[in-house]
Amino acid sequence: MDRTAALRLDAEWAKVRSGKSGVSPGERERMLTDLIAALAPHADDDLSLAARLSLRYGDLARHHFDTGRREEALTAVGEAVRRCEEPARHDEEHARWYARALINQSVYLAEPLSDELGMPRYAFHPHGEQPPPGDREDGLAALAATRRAVEVWERLDGSEPRNREGLAQAHVFLGDRLEELGEPVDAAAWAVRAEREFQTLWPASSEAPAPEAREAAHAAALEHLGDQLERRLRRCPFDGGLTRLREQDLLPARLLPLAVVAARIEGVEADAIAEGLRLDEAEVRRILRARSWRAVWRFDVLEADGSWTPMTYPWRGRDAVTDRSAEAVAAELTDALLHSPDRPPPSVHWRIAVWWEEEEHLDGARFRLTCAPP
Repeated sequence: MDRTAALRLDAEWAKVRSGKSGVSPGERERMLTDLIAALAPHADDDLSLAARLSLRYGDLARHHFDTGRREEALTAVGEAVRRCEEPARHDEEHARWYARALINQSVYLAEPLSDELGMPRYAFHPHGEQPPPGDREDGLAALAATRRAVEVWERLDGSEPRNREGLAQAHVFLGDRLEELGEPVDAAAWAVRAEREFQTLWPASSEAPAPEAREAAHAAALEHLGDQLERRLRRCPFDGGLTRLREQDLLPARLLPLAVVAARIEGVEADAIAEGLRLDEAEVRRILRARSWRAVWRFDVLEADGSWTPMTYPWRGRDAVTDRSAEAVAAELTDALLHSPDRPPPSVHWRIAVWWEEEEHLDGARFRLTCAPP
């Protein structure tokens, strides 16, 4: 197929891609396969067509990923990245395409590290569950691809709002990849940087067409980042985590009370919290008196078949707690259990876990203890 016919076919696909022409998934895949075959012979000596071919490989990768074929998606997105690397060196628009292809590649690579809700599967607490070696290797490759995308955006004209927004979005993805690999402190740091970058985009975006739609999109992005940041801060240790973020001015003022409570849950005393977060001790004590945290607990007993069975209320429950550590909450609950008729027999293993906010995987517990028979 000659170049002109290939471009006509590409224009037809653009209508399908925009949703103006409803076609079945099978037909979409056939159209993309035919289009890629038509563009490929002309791409070797035409950088513009090579970049366009990269886009179509990216479309095919998205199609495969959306239909549950991750391996095929990775193959296609790998071609998208490869085809756009050279055009990206010569044209800023193609560089943007290249950076987005790298981000998509990272998302597909990292997919096994998140659950069906998009939350990290592995908390990586000491002795916590680790991902399979292959999944961790893919996660590291995803992190590397994201860093490459960040480097591409950083080389572009920083006065162009599209480039600033692209860099901010890349920083969001960088935080996601770090969180999935068990680095909540670095993940929180990048969420703060991205949040600040999005906030600076508001004046520029308000002058663009359809400012209401753009403002709503940015507000949604900021809300999502705020939720991510709070979740990551809850996973950060005090020493070397919250203290490092505070030292680097990466702990927003609005979240200082959350950091104070997080430190107290970890068992840090008020004077040490004040010193580590550079706050007045009286202010720390005021925060601890005023702000409660929701403790969620569960006792489990080990059955003869090796499975753990949760105990019923009140040994599985939740309550608001003020100025107490997770360990102190667990100690009180354990004392109550041992002095109750529900106490497990001496020959039975049992365990307790205490979470902050919601029950999740044991690795995410703020305190956990297993009691074995003598």
